[in-house]
Amino acid sequence: MTTLSVIIPTMLKSIELLQRAIESVLLTRTIDVEVIVVNDNSKADIAFVSALNMYQSKITLVNNKGVNRAAGARNFGVKVASGELITFLDDDDFILPGRLESMLASFNEQQVNNVVLISTGRLYEYNNFQKVEVVKKQLFGALKLSDINVHNQIDIGFIVKKELFESLKGFDTSFTNLEDWDFIIRCLEYGDAYKVESYSYVVKNDVDPNRVSHNDHLGLRELADKHKNKFGKQWFYKIKTQELRSLKKLSFFKACALCIKTNSFYPMKNYLATLRN
Repeated sequence: MTTLSVIIPTMLKSIELLQRAIESVLLTRTIDVEVIVVNDNSKADIAFVSALNMYQSKITLVNNKGVNRAAGARNFGVKVASGELITFLDDDDFILPGRLESMLASFNEQQVNNVVLISTGRLYEYNNFQKVEVVKKQLFGALKLSDINVHNQIDIGFIVKKELFESLKGFDTSFTNLEDWDFIIRCLEYGDAYKVESYSYVVKNDVDPNRVSHNDHLGLRELADKHKNKFGKQWFYKIKTQELRSLKKLSFFKACALCIKTNSFYPMKNYLATLRN
């Protein structure tokens, strides 16, 4: 059995970015890695797909016949994966050398501590490296459910056992986005996470009106509704605060009302942060 399967869902929008993602994984030399590229675009140009032939036996290219969008494509990739462990990489992001090796070593070390999920820190890359920045306020080391239920500290490139992923039924395909956060919440009910202090997952974060992350308010609404009973009303209204902020509708008066509902200054801090942006 393969040690680790890397699932890369793609709509085949940019062959250059997809190749960058693939090649960043193929730099892994000291562990057995399987690369599965999931084509989630049924209308993809044949010439585009054939451009991946250069990798031949180095990757497995499969066509998603299930639910479309990233969540469904990732779930489909896991189904065909042979690895005991799985991880994910978005097709416009890439990883730095040594990331997978350090995560695998950490996973093996941390299992005695009931750790079920491993991650690392991340960087943002803008406009073909015109700007690079470290994502602010990242937590490292052991992370519990309480560390990620208000702000997700774990990127999509986490490592988890395939068996556990499938027992949790993978990503919830009913989510518009933020399905990774929902999965992480459900996963950390079975154990802790551990975040390696390594800034080795690189996110392409260009200004793009079509980015899924610009619709975070939809995922936040779905997350709040799904987990309200689990975390309670104060948590619910903190997530609703984030939803309003994402919609640019968090006013002073709404923040005041939410402060009462959350019994905290969290909504007001969010409102004041919008004034600085």
